[in-house]
Order: sequence, then structure tokens, then C-alpha cells
Amino acid sequence: MRPDKVVLMTMRKLLELYRKVCPGLFYVEYDDFDFDRSAEMINERYRPAGPMCSGIRKGSFSGRNFDGYDGENTVLVMRVGNRCARYSSISVTTSYLLPSLLEIMAGQEKDDSYLILPQLAVDGVNEKGVSVTEFMVPNCEASEDRSSWGGRGWGKSAAYTNRCASRIYNTQLLPRYILDNASNVDEAIGLVRDVNWFDPDRFTSSGNAGSLKWLLADPRKSAVVECIDNELKIRVTDEVNSPSPCTLTTNFSSYLFSKGIIQDGASGYERYGQMAELYDREEESIDGLKRILKSVSMSEKYRRDISDRFFFATDYLWSESPSGRHFTSTELYGGDAKKDPDFIETVKLDKSRYFDKSLRPEKHGQTVTIYTAVYDMEAMKLSLLCNEGAVDGRWYEFSLEDKL
Repeated sequence: MRPDKVVLMTMRKLLELYRKVCPGLFYVEYDDFDFDRSAEMINERYRPAGPMCSGIRKGSFSGRNFDGYDGENTVLVMRVGNRCARYSSISVTTSYLLPSLLEIMAGQEKDDSYLILPQLAVDGVNEKGVSVTEFMVPNCEASEDRSSWGGRGWGKSAAYTNRCASRIYNTQLLPRYILDNASNVDEAIGLVRDVNWFDPDRFTSSGNAGSLKWLLADPRKSAVVECIDNELKIRVTDEVNSPSPCTLTTNFSSYLFSKGIIQDGASGYERYGQMAELYDREEESIDGLKRILKSVSMSEKYRRDISDRFFFATDYLWSESPSGRHFTSTELYGGDAKKDPDFIETVKLDKSRYFDKSLRPEKHGQTVTIYTAVYDMEAMKLSLLCNEGAVDGRWYEFSLEDKL
């Protein structure tokens, strides 16, 4: 090939907005991101998804499995520079939150979609070593009195209201807001308290109802933030090497759990217990976190013959119930639901499949681990395993200090 053609091809490669790292994994750098403008679009247009995930913090490392429905597995790593944010950061989003992500990247254009992508970050670390990880919590019991979803506000469901605050943000904006502005966990908590947060209507009133929660960390402290009864429930710990609700989290409310409230749905109690069991056995390192997260990874597609507990949890029976009623795990396994005519009508065609994990239907909506991310908060580095694209099990490394 002629030298001038080689140079031309190299220039075209460098000018690509979204760079393909491997099948299913892409990378983009931002120096012209506008938080306020994109926040307006997110507030009006975007409805958060509810991923089933596992998260961990140990020492100066944090990590997570991102579990979503199979097929929505395009992963995008984003580097946001400090020319357009107070602090630079590296973060991750997926097509689980934006199904058109692959088409957006194929267009290689800076349009509205390009502008809002940083706002869809579900985990990341900034230049100050502050890490944020986002999780879903079933909202069917997101209240201590079990009768309220937090009230209404602004035509949406209020997650947390500060009457003195002027900012009103979609809960999906919290990770980006923290990554852009917080220099430590204490500062992050202050920033969160100074905003009115809401969950869009569809997110809190649909069958897949849910709210979001977040694991915040820096090299010295970690915290879990939840929205319950229109209030922030925040737990903080300086014991960053001990298993606790501030260093381990899955998809249930640790606050409600502490009050004796067991949430329904596949909420992750088993995954939490598995990570807690391994926490003290594994070393404080990137590799240690990788092994713990692998132990709760859902890396296979659902099959009837899979007996692994992480493929089961409990069922969302409201999806088939004529009245839309959600049957609790206590009712299912304690037998109370069997006395309900609506339950009988729902399961009479194949009742056994709701009680035997080996008899789940083939079309059971099963999640798989789309990617695993581990962050070094002191070195500001990301190790990422894109399970769908990296069939060889390769981990890809990204550094906040080095542009690709």
C-alpha cells in the first residue's frame, strides 16, 4: 500500500469519534460536554432502566457486575475531560440504557445523543479517586409503611425533595453529577443532598417498577445512598476493608432490610451473601475483586437445566397476573398466595414452574452479566471485561491519565 494511503487511513482512524476496542466494546473522549443542556434533555426524555447488578468496595478498589437482558450488550467507555467538568473522569454505559447506542456510534456524529451519553454513566471514577456505582432497587416496597412510593412532584415521582434546593434532576444524572464535581465521599453526599431528585413516571409505575441506589467511594471512605419515602437514607463507613452494606451491595434496599423488610423480586440477597462470604478470603487487589465478582456473575443464557441459584431468585408474577398484582416471595413459598383466586388463575396452566427452579420456562426473562468493571481509585484506572465481546476472557485496561 502506498505511504500516503497509509497516512490517510491512520488519520481517519484517529478522527473516529467512537473507537472500537473489540466486538461490543467502544471508547469515546469528551472535551465539549455541556452538563446543563444535556440535563434538560435527560429530565424530559429519559426513563432509567433497572439493571440487576452486584457491587463491591475493598480498600482502594471498587467494582461491579452489570447484569442486563441478553442482546443489549454494547458497552461504551467514556473519558470526560476537565475542560467540560470540574474533574475529569472515566465511566461506562451500555445499550441496556439506550438500545440505539450501536446505531449512534455507527453514525460517528456529534448530535443530541452524543451530548447525553455521559449522563447515562452507571459507574466510573474521577481524577480525585471518587468512584460511583449505580444499582436498581425494586420499588414495590420502597416505603417503611408499605403504602407510599414517596409522593408526587413535578408530574413525576419524587425520590428526594430538598425544599431549599433549586436544582431538579432525574436520578439517572447522579453518577455524572458526582463524577464531575466531588473530590471525596463527604463532598459527594453534600452534593446529593443539595438537589431535588425524581424518578420519571414510567420508571416507578410500570410493571418493572424500581428506584435507584448508589455506592459512593474514595480511597478512605464509602457510602450507600438510597431514596426511601422521599428521603435520603445514607450509610457511611470508614471500615473500607470489612463486608458491610457500605462495601457490598446488590439489588435490594439495605435500609429496609435493616428494618426487617424483605423486598420482592430477584433482589440479590443470595448474591450479597455470596460476596460477603468471600470478602475476607480474597486479597485487597484488582484480582481479588475480580474473583469475588466472578462468583456472582451470570455468564450463561438461561436454560431449564441450570440449577444455579443466581439464575432463579423469585419471579415477577405481576407480569402475568390478570389484576397486575405482585405476589411476594413469602406468599409464594409460604403458601398464602395459593389461596388467592387471582394467583390460581395466573398459574393454573403450569403451576409447577413457579416453584421449581429447574422448570423455568425457556422464555423466562433472564439477565446475563454484560460487563464487569473494577476501578483502582488511587491510580484512577479501569479494568473491564466485556463478557459478550471478549470471548477469550480478556480484561481491557483504561487509564484516566492516558488518552487512547
